[in-house]
Amino acid sequence: MKHTLWYNTWTELYREGLPIGNGRLAAMMLGRPEKLRIALNHEWMWRGENRFREYPDVSEHLPEIREALLQGDFEKGTALANEYMGGLGGVSGIRNRVDPYQPVGDLWVEVEAGDATEYKRSLDLDTGLAVSEFTAPSGRITQRLFTSSADGCIVAEITSDSPADMTAILSRTDDPRCTVTYRYAEDGLTLCGSFTDGISFEAALRADTDGELTVTENRLQVRRARRLTILVQIGTDAKGNPPSEEIIWPTEFDFETLFARHKVRFAALRGEAVLDVAVEDGSDLPTDQRILRFREGLEPSMPLLYFEYGRYLMVSGSSGELPLNLQGKWNEELAPAWEADYHLDINLEMCYWFAETLGLNHAAGTLFNLIEKYVPYGRVMARNLYGCRGFNFTIQTDVWGRVTPEAKGWAVWLGAAPWLGQHLFQHWRYTKDIDFLKNRCYPYLKECAAFYEDYLVERDGELWILPSQSPENRFEGTGSWPVSIGINCAMDIELTAELLQSAIECAEILGEDSALIAKWQDMLNRLPALTIDSIGRLNEWDTERVEVEPGHRHLSHIYGLYPSQLFEPGSREWVAAERSLDERLSHGGGHTGWSRSWVACLMARLGRGEEAWEHFIHLIGDFATISLLDLHPPVIFQIDGNMGGTACVCEMLMQSRRGELKLLPALPKAWPCGRVENFHAQDGVKASFAWTDGRLTECVLEASEALELKVTSDTREWNLHLEPGVTRVDVGD
Repeated sequence: MKHTLWYNTWTELYREGLPIGNGRLAAMMLGRPEKLRIALNHEWMWRGENRFREYPDVSEHLPEIREALLQGDFEKGTALANEYMGGLGGVSGIRNRVDPYQPVGDLWVEVEAGDATEYKRSLDLDTGLAVSEFTAPSGRITQRLFTSSADGCIVAEITSDSPADMTAILSRTDDPRCTVTYRYAEDGLTLCGSFTDGISFEAALRADTDGELTVTENRLQVRRARRLTILVQIGTDAKGNPPSEEIIWPTEFDFETLFARHKVRFAALRGEAVLDVAVEDGSDLPTDQRILRFREGLEPSMPLLYFEYGRYLMVSGSSGELPLNLQGKWNEELAPAWEADYHLDINLEMCYWFAETLGLNHAAGTLFNLIEKYVPYGRVMARNLYGCRGFNFTIQTDVWGRVTPEAKGWAVWLGAAPWLGQHLFQHWRYTKDIDFLKNRCYPYLKECAAFYEDYLVERDGELWILPSQSPENRFEGTGSWPVSIGINCAMDIELTAELLQSAIECAEILGEDSALIAKWQDMLNRLPALTIDSIGRLNEWDTERVEVEPGHRHLSHIYGLYPSQLFEPGSREWVAAERSLDERLSHGGGHTGWSRSWVACLMARLGRGEEAWEHFIHLIGDFATISLLDLHPPVIFQIDGNMGGTACVCEMLMQSRRGELKLLPALPKAWPCGRVENFHAQDGVKASFAWTDGRLTECVLEASEALELKVTSDTREWNLHLEPGVTRVDVGD
């Protein structure tokens, strides 16, 4: 029960359902006891109507935009930048061309059992098994469901103590731009769908039962059955092959056999990391009641469950080909908020902040696959928007690789490509995989840097960044535009500096491109310095400007504090970033789920464990459904807040920089005793440690290569020479 969500009430609200998935397929389990709903998704179910979209060459207008900005006419510069480089969508009133992520349809399973009592539903985060069960006049009825990581299909089984009539119905919400037909056979049926000017897909069912089975149109009818087992497979032609090529079935129907194979694979995908804290375990209470108690300052084990839930969602949603979108892989809407797309100015990145720490290499690999898919058309965008070499990604996009600007008012932003590049660089730092460095990480960073070689503008010996935006914020003097386009925004400076530093480090390790190293170092030296305002905050823009929203949800300008490690602890930038965070919060910042997660992570990075804990209480208490899915106001499910919460737990317990490892840097008082096993750190180090009364008592490190490592915890410090293999650190009393 420790890693289980469970409830004694049913729900018909999607956001309160129980998610399962294997990366490629996903499903949400919800519904009434006698009418189970299994909402179906597939990672490549993007409509595809705009998968070949293009964007014209507008680079000739860049000098005009720059001239307005240099003259200090930021309203004109913002308007021109959006007119030429902002694409559609946003404030234009025209629908953008980002394809929305789509539901496949629903599998409904009806059981004619009479009134239900003693209802319970649950989700085991260690295995991905979802169960609903209840007592009917005829006896106990159990509905079990998982998405197989081994056999690739969704497996459902309904059992009844006494023979019962059951019906399985496959359907899809009416959609005027999607044609749906059905095929059926003796033991199954297939829903065939095709989007107008888009992709085609199929969802197929196969059934096995001890009752009498008949199939008509879109339903399976079973009479007098004690058991009905259903397998679901889904395919699309998104990658050019017929949907039927994905419809592959296992050789047997036995639920226990299929589940046993799945558990082995699922456990491997979860990794070896263990977190155990010696606090009162409230798992004997329903999860919705535990959330209420946590809001009141009780239930110190709730963040542990939230931590495990984030890891579960990562494994269930990011073990296929594609990374998590705004809703992971779980969506029921034909027109989801923000298209359930890939937002590249925080949301996608946040989902993967903890992937390296927990050693989730396969999950991280799905992100790398998508990043590299964006590069070819990113080259077109660098040329067409700015007349530059290298590549550039825009602020929001989908799976097709067409990173065209589609959010007028928001889209004129440069930082997506270097930010995503840091995920490749950190993977190298954590794994020390030299082949990955040589073949994937460095080529990406090198070409990304080429964009900035062309884009930066020399002014009085400095290299300026313009146009420049701090996502998705604005200052006074830019009219009614929802964001301001300016010069030398702090985040752009930070991302550029970090990119150049990372590219230099990679080139030096590989012994390549000495001339480029010299060029990048010169660029780095000539970037504008970050500035500090009259009350000690890091300026978000080039100088102190009046913020329209002092409590804005984004914290872009302190990116260098977290998730980046650009700011050294105690430096002027570090101190100014901390002041900026406090001021932002004093004006109501952190008012979305993902923003609150970011705040909690920042507090943990600063070593302010009690405040990180307080924000965690708000994250769960204010921005979680009863099934712990994160919410964006008013009640929109977004998965990024979930993942940021898991990252916060990692950050409270361990922080690693090159050559340095901090243990328990932001440990909350609510967790006085506990242990961690197999957390991954930079330099190819794996750490296991324990603490009692808030003080480190054990530490075992496993290194992949020889290195010098400084380990700190509270006021203690150990300077170690590690050889490959296991080292037990003498931490004293």
